[in-house]
Amino acid sequence: MKAAAALLVLGGVAVAGPATKSGLPPVWIGVFDPKVGVHPPWDNDKRTPVEHGGAVRVLTPSDRPAASGDVIVVHPLLGKMAPGKIDKGQVVLAEFAFDQRDGDDGVVVVPAGTPVAFVALPKPDEAAIRGALMKDEALAHVKRALIGLELAGVDLDGDGKPDLATTYGCSAWFDGSCQSRGQFVLTRSAAGRWSIVE
Repeated sequence: MKAAAALLVLGGVAVAGPATKSGLPPVWIGVFDPKVGVHPPWDNDKRTPVEHGGAVRVLTPSDRPAASGDVIVVHPLLGKMAPGKIDKGQVVLAEFAFDQRDGDDGVVVVPAGTPVAFVALPKPDEAAIRGALMKDEALAHVKRALIGLELAGVDLDGDGKPDLATTYGCSAWFDGSCQSRGQFVLTRSAAGRWSIVE
């Protein structure tokens, strides 16, 4: 959310600690590093997931404590989750999904035991998410920046409704074209409003 912290971009992900609606577990944002060493820039046009081990660096929000202990690492766009334990700010995973597209390395981290479920986003929620993205300065209020946008929803309280969403598409628009591709993370308030996590 805009009030959570200053914007930090890592691997194309707008990150910080989101304030979620009452009753939801805490949520942290992480960046998955597949530890593939030096490689050419990923330039796949289509979603290209592969199984690969690596480490998730869990980012610390400015408004509350860092994540610790047993957690679940979730990649909503790939429909993948894995249990792990945070050690020195990261979670080492023997196997996880890695999308070989530029900027699709963001994950969501929640406490172990959270009832994570991947859910479809209803049309009104999709429209609200697109509306929230259009207010973001990174996309310069340009509707064309949302062409080809991918969205994925996650239910975190077991009611079957999305509480959190991630996107993949243009993450920075400038001078008439998309300058970079990546992800946004958004949370849904109790009133049904979607806000970008920044």
